[in-house]
Amino acid sequence: MQVEDERRHADQYKEQMEKANARMKQLKRQLEEAEEEATRANASRRKLQRELDDATEANEGLSREVSTLKNRLRRGGPITFSSSRSGRRQLHIEGASLELSDDDAESKGSDVNEAQPAPAE
Repeated sequence: MQVEDERRHADQYKEQMEKANARMKQLKRQLEEAEEEATRANASRRKLQRELDDATEANEGLSREVSTLKNRLRRGGPITFSSSRSGRRQLHIEGASLELSDDDAESKGSDVNEAQPAPAE
């Protein structure tokens, strides 16, 4: 009788241990999946941060260029065009709009500069 009880308890303990081991393996798999997802999320975040930094840098460059062009317009100085990623530039002068490709910018840029009044000194 006592041997049967011990055997039954041993079987119960063995079954509990197998369930615990199965649960542990399941939790380990979930942990690995969560770590992989976190790694992917971090890589995506770093990529987005690089893109944001690039966009911010481009924005700052364009803001400087706009400021320079505004100052030249105020002083009546020559207007120059620099290339853009899209190959297109748009210039607004006193309600008039001029859109140029980079190829046209150099030839038409000199026309715009000739139309500017001479600086008053």
